Amino acid sequence: MDYNWLSDCEKFHRRDMVKVGVLSLLGLSLSKYYALADGMPKAQPGMQQTAGTADSAILIWLAGGPSHVDTFDPKPDAPLEIRGKFNAIPTSVSGIQLSEHLPKVAGEMDKLCVVRSVTSPTGAHEIGTHYMLTGFLPLPGFAVPSYGSVASSLLGPRSALPPYISIQQPGSEMGAGFLGASLNPFYPGGDPANPNFRVRDLDRPASMTEAKMERRKELRETVDAAFRQHEKGSDTARAVDSFYNRAYTLLSSTEARAAFDLSKEKAELRDSYGRNNFGQSLLLARRLTEAGVRFSTVTLGGWDNHSNIFNSLGGGHLNMFDQSFATFIADMAQRGLLKRTLVIVMGEFGRTPIINRDAGRDHYPRVFSMMLAGGGVKGGTIVGSSDAKGMEPASDPVRPEDIAATIYHCLGIDYTQSIASPEGVRITLARGGSHIHKALG
Repeated sequence: MDYNWLSDCEKFHRRDMVKVGVLSLLGLSLSKYYALADGMPKAQPGMQQTAGTADSAILIWLAGGPSHVDTFDPKPDAPLEIRGKFNAIPTSVSGIQLSEHLPKVAGEMDKLCVVRSVTSPTGAHEIGTHYMLTGFLPLPGFAVPSYGSVASSLLGPRSALPPYISIQQPGSEMGAGFLGASLNPFYPGGDPANPNFRVRDLDRPASMTEAKMERRKELRETVDAAFRQHEKGSDTARAVDSFYNRAYTLLSSTEARAAFDLSKEKAELRDSYGRNNFGQSLLLARRLTEAGVRFSTVTLGGWDNHSNIFNSLGGGHLNMFDQSFATFIADMAQRGLLKRTLVIVMGEFGRTPIINRDAGRDHYPRVFSMMLAGGGVKGGTIVGSSDAKGMEPASDPVRPEDIAATIYHCLGIDYTQSIASPEGVRITLARGGSHIHKALG
């Protein structure tokens, strides 16, 4: 889709101007029109689906690189300079231990799979983030799409809501790359923990009644009919038609707009998630999944602990993750959502097993941990292992390409197929990767 109409004003048809005018009457300015277009799916011809175990996915991104030794892969028998200040505690699954600061997550271990043998060649934030969120190391001048964008492209929307939503401001690594801006994640804006949180642009002006909206829609359809024959072969016109219809559906769908309204949840449940950005974002992700969103992302930063790691993590960061994530998993399971929703918890790399001189841990990609749940994942399991000092994979190494294959496999996407850029360059979705068989039931 080409939105660069300012540099090609001869090709900006009268119907586009009419659409902008009608959208303004619906409460959408021109800038909002193009911003909302980011949620519009654009199918890739020839892409294949398989029998998936999940209808949707929620990616919980731990930005900065969490320490595997201090979270999901404790080393209680290692020397002090490796095991650190945190003890290991048992979980609800015999023989599996987690950090002492994850007691509530430990109680949900029967629903979780910890992969302790993830390995990557890069310890740089930007490169590692791109690798983990796409399955590809960065390719110069070639923007590879993220998992959510590929899923949107093939699987499309499940409801009036955009198929791909990033609850926090997404980085470029979460974008659609060469698939185009129409498949970027929709970003609702604001902090879900704010009592006045609302998604801008989704509320009609007070003067815009449903009857008025219907009349505007009829006017638009009448004007469109006059130009339809003239623009019969225009891909751009058809794409704008598709966007308009989805924007109208979103604006007119009470259920879709209500999915963002956290005030509909009981105060006790909101408290149990945690009245902070991370907790309320997870609650919102659950609501969006219930309402039919295909792929959501929630980001929790603060894991780049080069110094004072034990004060930082033990002083509240791990406690916040523990409360919010454990409540989220339990809530998803209780509502029957976990069975068909793949949950992925990961960061761009791990941290050095040996504590540095500043009482912190530095970047370490050679082995680290991630977590999976729901959507075909076998709960109560550990996949792979690191060695006794947490320095190397000891069994079943898992690469980012394998993570990509697993996400696509669970969503019912054939990860051995290729997709093409507008220039005709083709890439295999999970090049050389294979889904993590031991993680799946």
